[in-house]
Amino acid sequence: MSLLGSSPITSILGYVVIGATVVQQVFTTGGLPSTAEAWFQSIIQIVVGISLRMTKDQNVSNAPSPTITAQPVK
Repeated sequence: MSLLGSSPITSILGYVVIGATVVQQVFTTGGLPSTAEAWFQSIIQIVVGISLRMTKDQNVSNAPSPTITAQPVK
């Protein structure tokens, strides 16, 4: 399994969101969030980053040998 998966663009964006969240927490609060609102915001940002990492780009196929036209499943 590749670090960037089948969709490098969204994977990089996901890593950037997660990294920015961690950096924001380190420089803003000096560590872990102190309020419930800050925890909620951090968790949502990390979930968005993970979602971006796992999302497949529209123009990417996981087929070993993709064809131009769609073929019915046999």
